[in-house]
Amino acid sequence: MNRPSPVSAIRLPLSSVKLSWQPFGVRKVGLVSAIARRLRGRAAIKRANQSFEHINRFIAEINEILYKDLPPGLVRSSGVSLTAWSREGDHIVSSLRLRSPTKREKIIPLRITVGKDQVKIGEVSLLLSDSEGILGVITRAVFGFLST
Repeated sequence: MNRPSPVSAIRLPLSSVKLSWQPFGVRKVGLVSAIARRLRGRAAIKRANQSFEHINRFIAEINEILYKDLPPGLVRSSGVSLTAWSREGDHIVSSLRLRSPTKREKIIPLRITVGKDQVKIGEVSLLLSDSEGILGVITRAVFGFLST
């Protein structure tokens, strides 16, 4: 006796069943790429912080020299600072802020494209691994600002 199997006994019109896996796949790929983009951004910020450690030490030394002879009321209105690195689109950005009680504040933008090994300081582009070149550009900017 040939009995139909229970599965074949259920007949659904296939034209009415629409299985679409594409939206699930697109969402999954979108989520994975968003996570990967965020991780690349965090890694780039970590690398920027490591590459600029010597710049932060230089800034601390300059500020110590500047603050030594200033009255306490003027300390906040003068000095050099580097803002924290943050993500803006495909870039990691920071700013070098130069302040003086007698001059208008000067802000020099710093920009690193995520996944690239270059930093742009103002209009100057350097390799991120060129720590001496980066220090030279920052030093010229700081001393140029303070000496005029």
